[in-house]
Amino acid sequence: VAVGAAGWLIDSRPAGDTTAEVHRETFDYVVVASGAHHHAQLPELPGREMFGGDVLHSNEVRAGTFVGRRVVVVGGGKSALDLITRAAFEAASATLVQRKVNWMVPERFLLGLVGYKWILFTRLGEALLPRYHDPGCVRPIDRVDERVKRALWWLITRDTLICTGLYRLPRQLRPAHALPFHLAHAGVMPRGYARAVRRGLIAPKISAVEAYTDKGLRLATGEEVAADVIVFATGHHKVFPFLDSSVRVHDDDGRLRLYRGIVPPGADRLGFVGFRQVFNNIMGMELTAHWLTSHFRATLRTTPGEQGMREAIDARLAWQEQVLPGSGGYDFGPYDIHCADELLHDMGLPSRRAGNLLAEYLLPGGVAHRYAGLTRSSSAK
Repeated sequence: VAVGAAGWLIDSRPAGDTTAEVHRETFDYVVVASGAHHHAQLPELPGREMFGGDVLHSNEVRAGTFVGRRVVVVGGGKSALDLITRAAFEAASATLVQRKVNWMVPERFLLGLVGYKWILFTRLGEALLPRYHDPGCVRPIDRVDERVKRALWWLITRDTLICTGLYRLPRQLRPAHALPFHLAHAGVMPRGYARAVRRGLIAPKISAVEAYTDKGLRLATGEEVAADVIVFATGHHKVFPFLDSSVRVHDDDGRLRLYRGIVPPGADRLGFVGFRQVFNNIMGMELTAHWLTSHFRATLRTTPGEQGMREAIDARLAWQEQVLPGSGGYDFGPYDIHCADELLHDMGLPSRRAGNLLAEYLLPGGVAHRYAGLTRSSSAK
């Protein structure tokens, strides 16, 4: 994909046929919707030739991969915990290696009485988070006194420990910081994980990995872990190898530099869908598609110039580094409703999506039915 005088030049050929002739076409607009979880990120460790077992990324695990084998999973996120919980009941042994313990969200909060969407997907719940970077999306409820927020997060932290079962694990197997620290990296706690750890079906190790050995992995602690299969649940590179090198969408630190998480400054008529990650990502993608359509049609309420976009990206990245460290300019985490408000404001559409204030603030707002009819209202506008 490269830009030319007549528009965007797209070179393609049939999938899997590297000898086929390249076909070139010209288009006015290009949308990149290639997904953020395709290019596996694997650590480069010495000694790979010594290890005779299988080394996989979490993307490559299939039915039967773990059965009867000694399994080591490296990582501390949702995928790692899902896989090690599965291995606990299928494998000969299951070892989880993680540098630190991340928060996981229980399926139900308040001592198991209330589903997580009633806490995380409401305006009241989001009001307890650090203030959103866009002042236009900050409502009076978001200005709750910080002391009140800290007290409520103290309660939520302890409720989360109880509801996930982490409170019954040794202290070193619990997150070191109180919520909402690193909440953006949290997924839903897999059923049975904490119980499997307590029963000895999962052997958790808090350490970085240092090298392969002929038996498995050597950890930074000096301990060696035996394995038949090693799975790295270590994330993905957000890269676009099909884009011409002249199209720059990352900064020197590898963070995505996209205005609103959608369009790169200076690359006219190019947009990205799926790289403005929120907890409810399907809704986020749909709203992004509406916003990008309006952007291409030049019907957004306001659109800054290239320099204005760069300044807005700088401000947003600085905010993300503070409240969502390690997000790579991509992950907006729990700010579902604030992210939706931002795009709706740009499109000149109402961000109030309920008939009364109680429903607006207390009922789940980061869900699709709240945005029914958006296509019709966009068309009418």
